[in-house]
Amino acid sequence: MIITRPQRITPPAAPGALLKPVCETAQTRKLRAEPADDPDYLTKVRQCPCLYCGVDPCGEAAHVRLASAAFGKSSGLQKKPEDRWALPLCRDDHLNARHAQHRRSEDAFWRALGINPLLVCQRLYAQRGDIVAMRAVTFVAIAERSAER
Repeated sequence: MIITRPQRITPPAAPGALLKPVCETAQTRKLRAEPADDPDYLTKVRQCPCLYCGVDPCGEAAHVRLASAAFGKSSGLQKKPEDRWALPLCRDDHLNARHAQHRRSEDAFWRALGINPLLVCQRLYAQRGDIVAMRAVTFVAIAERSAER
């Protein structure tokens, strides 16, 4: 009696060849991202009072370049932040004065002012459809800053 073994119909596949491709298993939904450039929002930010001196309206939208994992904000050299990370500062406090945001370390500027800029950015952007609410957020940030000093 001869015992015959079953024979393969096709040659053996290479290791891992039977696994599904990554692109099929991990199909990601494309979420509709907020636009990085939002000129209407910046116009409203410029109508708020300056967070440093209180000049109303400030006339400038200062982008915060600080990075924070807690706020989901990244940063990079030569990379302009999204418009959602803009705060109202007047021209002097933003660029010209000795204590201006762009004349020293940005972190030192906001620490000296007593404001968490990323938190204020989040609050301000959450009210982006209502200029009155945006101005209220700015007034509250100024009041909280004054109370801590």
